[in-house]
Amino acid sequence: MRILFSAVFLAASSVSAEPPVTDWRVLVPGEYHGDEAPVRPGLGWLALVPVGGVWRLEPATVRATRVHDAVLDAEGDRTGIALTSNRSDTLVLLRFPDLQPGKVDTPAMKFSGGARLISLGEAPLKLQFRSDDYVIEGRKTGIEVRTGAMRVVLPDLAAARPDSEDSASLLWAGDLDRDGRLDLLFSYSGYNRGGVCLYLSSGAADGAPVRLAGCHGGVGC
Repeated sequence: MRILFSAVFLAASSVSAEPPVTDWRVLVPGEYHGDEAPVRPGLGWLALVPVGGVWRLEPATVRATRVHDAVLDAEGDRTGIALTSNRSDTLVLLRFPDLQPGKVDTPAMKFSGGARLISLGEAPLKLQFRSDDYVIEGRKTGIEVRTGAMRVVLPDLAAARPDSEDSASLLWAGDLDRDGRLDLLFSYSGYNRGGVCLYLSSGAADGAPVRLAGCHGGVGC
């Protein structure tokens, strides 16, 4: 099976919808159907990358190249798009006006060994960042994130459970927007699909620690 990715932005309380092609904000390098990725990614991208044991946002060049789409193309056609970055170690590509290049502070937890699965009924994941304690726990209605008096359930993500193929894992955490609070990057998967969702603390609703900023996902063939 060859996976081609489909980019989506999810509204926090609604079904997913494709964004305008001029509003791509979150990208993962990979191969896409022709209408599922920007033909001209443009400038202003930052790559989230590990450098010398720390995480950084580094300016990145993103290129879109026409390729053969094994699902839709006849022999010789090239309607697919391959997105690549000049940073081979890119975890995710971001383009938000409030994000700036430089070192990103992260909690004292290793994410390089793989994502941390969030499962329904299991002990919650606990993170400490500066003087704040964060708890991430699977609920029937989604993934709950809480810190202090703030809490929110992320309905776009499903906790792993024995009777479902849907699941979500914490892929990365750190202060991307440099407001002193954690931002979270989750991976998600389900039947023949998968991707990532970014949640930023800046701009979150009153009483909520994070808000959905964007997702980039894919479907199989």
